[in-house]
Amino acid sequence: MPVLKIKNLSKSYGRTKALDNLNLTIEKGQVCGILGPNGSGKTTTLGIILNILKKDSGSYEWFDGAYGERARLKIGTILETPNFYPYMNAAQNLDIVRQIKGVERINSDELLQQVNLAHRKKHPLEPIL
Repeated sequence: MPVLKIKNLSKSYGRTKALDNLNLTIEKGQVCGILGPNGSGKTTTLGIILNILKKDSGSYEWFDGAYGERARLKIGTILETPNFYPYMNAAQNLDIVRQIKGVERINSDELLQQVNLAHRKKHPLEPIL
């Protein structure tokens, strides 16, 4: 059973093509490393297959689709960036963390108020530099 199957995955940032029809299958029991120079698409690939970045085209599937949307509960990762999903708003980011942590309910309004982000509840998040 494949743990991960990637088919024709592509992603561009403007004119820069970060991934161009990447194909990869990792079988159960295999150990895989992604090596390459800066800018070769390593972090972009991981960001896409962890549902942090949006792909332009192609597909990927974890565990033969056995867990559906809950596949990320079976995966442990640390990426250098981002620490949140920049194309989602604050409430959506909190909901993702809630799901990953297995928390049934949260009061996102109250939590966002505590960290002075209530005004950003419905706006996509942007990194603070």
